[in-house]
Amino acid sequence: MHNRSPWPLTVNAAAERIISIMNEKEKNKVCSVPEGKLQKLRFFLGRHIHNELGLLEGNDALIKACAIAEHGNFESRFFLNDADSASHIILEAIWSKLNKIMTVS
Repeated sequence: MHNRSPWPLTVNAAAERIISIMNEKEKNKVCSVPEGKLQKLRFFLGRHIHNELGLLEGNDALIKACAIAEHGNFESRFFLNDADSASHIILEAIWSKLNKIMTVS
């Protein structure tokens, strides 16, 4: 279910894109996971994050943005084509945004 609009280039835009395609049940599932257990969600959301955001299809700008968000600079040796690390950073952003949204609602 790839959104054919251009790929997001920032962690924030990536998180917003994924949240926009999630239903309420999925949002609640993400919110129910403790922050320290986010790796459990990689199987649940990982494919959507990779496919929807082009992490395996050349969205190098987003991978670079994830590296900068994590390390403060771009460490090409560690992040070049590392969709899994980028996916985890985006997953953290999704979790954080949803927890803010769901507690305010």
